[in-house]
Amino acid sequence: MLRSAAISIIKRGLGFRQTQDAAIIAALQQVQRDLEEGKTLPNWLLAFDVAIPVVAGTATAALPDRFLRVHEDYPMYYLSGTAHVEIPKRQYDEAYHAYVASGDPGQTAAPPVAKPAVYVQRNKTTIQFIPTPTTAFTAYLTYYKAAVLLDADVENAWLANAANYLIGLAGMQVAGDLRDAGALQKFTMMTKMGGQSYMGDVVEDELAGRPLVMGRDN
Repeated sequence: MLRSAAISIIKRGLGFRQTQDAAIIAALQQVQRDLEEGKTLPNWLLAFDVAIPVVAGTATAALPDRFLRVHEDYPMYYLSGTAHVEIPKRQYDEAYHAYVASGDPGQTAAPPVAKPAVYVQRNKTTIQFIPTPTTAFTAYLTYYKAAVLLDADVENAWLANAANYLIGLAGMQVAGDLRDAGALQKFTMMTKMGGQSYMGDVVEDELAGRPLVMGRDN
């Protein structure tokens, strides 16, 4: 479903008000951002085995485009021949004292290594490898990737997989701003029905043996 179709559905629920396009688009974008900042995300937002180039002698690397968070079941790895060698995620303090600690009493700096032992997430855009690798290599990461923002007439992952949920939530927001009780009731019902389908994706993952908690913020 394209964004224009989603706008038409919301306008129909609002009684075909013709001046609400900007408010509807803003609501669709805000609802998407709110959902993607939530603790539970659907697996159709996963991007698998995305390459991260790592420069020799450089500790940091940029996270991939539209990164939301890592998936605990898919560790970062690099290839050694055909074997996958995992690079576990750690907290900075733990990683520093285990692998660096060059200035601490009783600690010795780890020797230079070709490949890092662990990585830490510094922020939403940058990771740091510890110890700093001495050779260039490619790391691979599976992560939750934000859908394309609805700032053009496109179909993004939310409209493709959870259209009623997204539209219902956005419609509730606009109807509430307009104090339109009838429209608010319609969109509340749409949200409830769409939410059942949306949460079904998460439950399906749980029943398949995958965890309900989809990632971590740090």
